Amino acid sequence: MLLELTGAGFTYRSNAAATLTDIDLRLAPGQMHTILGEVGSGTSTLGRLITGLLSERGTSVGHIRVAGTAVMLGDDPEAQLSGMTSLVGDEVQLSGRLNGDEVSAVERRARKALDSLGIGDLWRRRLDTLSGGQRQLVALAGLLTGNPSSLVLDQPSLSLDPETRRRLGAVLRAFCVAGGAVLITAHQFDEVAEACDQVSILDSGRLITTDIRPSASELERRGIWDTRPREQGEPHQKYEPREADRPEAAGPSAPASVALSVSGLSVARGGVTVLTDIDLDLASGEMVSIMGSNGAGKSTLLRSLAGLLGAGVRTSGMINVDGNGTPVSLGDAPAHERAQHLGWVGQDPGSQLSAATVREELMRAVPLPSHRRRDRAAIRTRRQKSVASAMAMTGLDSFSETHPYDLSIDLRKDLVMASALILSPRILLLDEPTLGRDRKAVDRLNVFIRDFRRRGGSILATTHDRHWAAVTADRILLLGEGRVSHDDQCGGSAG
Repeated sequence: MLLELTGAGFTYRSNAAATLTDIDLRLAPGQMHTILGEVGSGTSTLGRLITGLLSERGTSVGHIRVAGTAVMLGDDPEAQLSGMTSLVGDEVQLSGRLNGDEVSAVERRARKALDSLGIGDLWRRRLDTLSGGQRQLVALAGLLTGNPSSLVLDQPSLSLDPETRRRLGAVLRAFCVAGGAVLITAHQFDEVAEACDQVSILDSGRLITTDIRPSASELERRGIWDTRPREQGEPHQKYEPREADRPEAAGPSAPASVALSVSGLSVARGGVTVLTDIDLDLASGEMVSIMGSNGAGKSTLLRSLAGLLGAGVRTSGMINVDGNGTPVSLGDAPAHERAQHLGWVGQDPGSQLSAATVREELMRAVPLPSHRRRDRAAIRTRRQKSVASAMAMTGLDSFSETHPYDLSIDLRKDLVMASALILSPRILLLDEPTLGRDRKAVDRLNVFIRDFRRRGGSILATTHDRHWAAVTADRILLLGEGRVSHDDQCGGSAG
């Protein structure tokens, strides 16, 4: 056995109750096993326990045996990039070089790992120009280059498009055929989990072993979100969207006004064109999802609208928003002015958080408006009311005094959404909003979106989750080769 746990458990030093209890798990060479659980069920803790990352954080019990070398890819793969390199090729070779392995052998392994993951062409790319999914694959390639015996992967599908997930499943399967073992923990069932030999459920820290893959209804019952598209003839096509999932039904009123109009938007970085002549309109109260492969430019599109592309990036085109019935051109407006109209929620919520508590994060989300000293108390009172309203809308009331980095990734996303609401924008730009969410967290997101739209707000979201897009969006657009097209396969409106 490469991994063997008998009666294993773990209790964090700050908790009275155990996070993991009585875990029995065995993983032999050639096996690929997925363990699914709701947020808070202990999936990430299990991976860290196996790889020895919790010794200073609490008390473990039971027997844990790891043969050979087991390495872990955490649920924030970008944090595992070393920060010591600038180029992809150097980053992937780093661990082998530090181990003193022969240089040419390390390079061969690194190129093989990148090629197998479909990103061999990124060898000379700068890490800071990669998409979130590409950085995730680079982090995994670095682990593969080190020739481990076992891989422990926590939510490895985050930020990956469906085709890349299928490729990743095949790469992990080949790793197992060569004698390795793979353990995956996640909150979502997708193409990578589908490639595994066995799927088990972690429920409140206890492992429930299943002999067959759980059905769609079992996943639903266990609080697992299933990202796979519902295509004709598939056994899981009977899923019916919950009320929270459904877009608002179109009423008999007059056609909605255009909330956002983009025409001829082009973006070039370092002489390379990323987006070409993008044209799109977003109506008041409408939700549009944008899908596309990793590196297609989805995040770049949202960041360009929000004015957040930074130096060295050239943009052109027109961006207009509805200013209470009068079109307002954003033109060269800086990000802080655009934020009054466009609330941006990035793919990595951690990069948008800086305060010590949820409440303080929202109080500091934007500077207080200019005021005289005698009006400061009234201004702060209004801000406190806005913060209370934003926390209520996103369900963060009970976490008001929690440090943002102690929140799960879905709640950190919700906190950034709440921050965006402080300026009362009419349009939200959501980059991969379903990342790391279980079924309940997706429901919570959908309720928030529904309520925002009921008040006339509009949403432009990027996603790799075709299931979620199909049951929530009015229209789905595809971004590929720098251009936007309609997704004829999904057919537009998703009632």
